[in-house]
Amino acid sequence: MTLLEQTYMDLRAAGLTDCAEAFSRDYLCKNKNWYAFQTHTGRDFSVAAAVQCLRSLRSRQTTPGLLQAQRKALAASERALLLHLNDAYMIAEIVHTVS
Repeated sequence: MTLLEQTYMDLRAAGLTDCAEAFSRDYLCKNKNWYAFQTHTGRDFSVAAAVQCLRSLRSRQTTPGLLQAQRKALAASERALLLHLNDAYMIAEIVHTVS
């Protein structure tokens, strides 16, 4: 199982996304079919998709009314993505900036 698939499953299990199409749009800012195509072809996160997902995860962590389990799922997914970026692409840090 790829990190992409694991991230989607974890967020869905925590009630943070309803379906793969919503995950593609809301967390990755991609076409609604992007996740389906990536998983069909056996691909994982690209650098751009992983960085966008990190942005989305970080912005959602401040959403009022989140359950503790949802906050934990967001934080765990963030850690996993940071490790993936470091291991696969030697990107040691993604700085969170406020615009």
